[in-house]
Amino acid sequence: MLALSLAGSAYATAPVIPVFSGDGSPPKMFVHEGEQRGVLIDILNYADKQMPQHRFELSLYPWARAYMASASGQGGLLGISWTWRRDEVFDYSEPLFYDEVVIVVRKGHEFNYQSLSDLQGKTLGTVRGASFGSAFDRAHQDGVFSIDRDNGARNRLSKLAAGRIDCALFNVGKAGFQETLRLHKIPKSQWKNFVVLPVPLRRDPNYLAFPKTMQMGDWLRGFNEVIRQGYARGEIQKIIERNLYASQ
Repeated sequence: MLALSLAGSAYATAPVIPVFSGDGSPPKMFVHEGEQRGVLIDILNYADKQMPQHRFELSLYPWARAYMASASGQGGLLGISWTWRRDEVFDYSEPLFYDEVVIVVRKGHEFNYQSLSDLQGKTLGTVRGASFGSAFDRAHQDGVFSIDRDNGARNRLSKLAAGRIDCALFNVGKAGFQETLRLHKIPKSQWKNFVVLPVPLRRDPNYLAFPKTMQMGDWLRGFNEVIRQGYARGEIQKIIERNLYASQ
């Protein structure tokens, strides 16, 4: 008991590493009834236990706010995708989780999606501050499609249902979209009004990243080793399966 008490005391006084993330992307990272939940949060907590020389302090906000807090040097960013532009600002970990980003449309407005060119002329709804890779960003800049940005999934669902956007992007596959419907208390009778296209937008690796101004490159090497070992032992895969199973 004394050893446990000393260990708990050491953890409580360990240096704090602030980390920010989004609050509305189930089952990846979100807030439910005041509790931080999600697969990425559980992976971060797993790493936290393996690295007792410090402790993470995680704050969840709307994604754009979390991104700006991290980019300004206040802490790390959990769940970030990689782009060339972001790589100039952040030092990245190895991938923590691969997120299947799906395209959701109104029933009766399905279309064949195979590549970004199939989004020609469409308006996509997504959370403010999100990016889905350099190819996606280039296609947007080239005018292949337009983007309607919002601060949360409920607003996106309302716009899609009303036909104000052509399609909406959601994280973690069909299971993640269904979890979003549940969390926002969308009646099951209305679920049939939405269709998840069979081909995802992309399989998007998600990372923990720190602004280069924090000089966390050496620290990330130790963090990466924890993540590699967690995958090698199958422990992180169990975390992923537990979260995804709970969403079905």
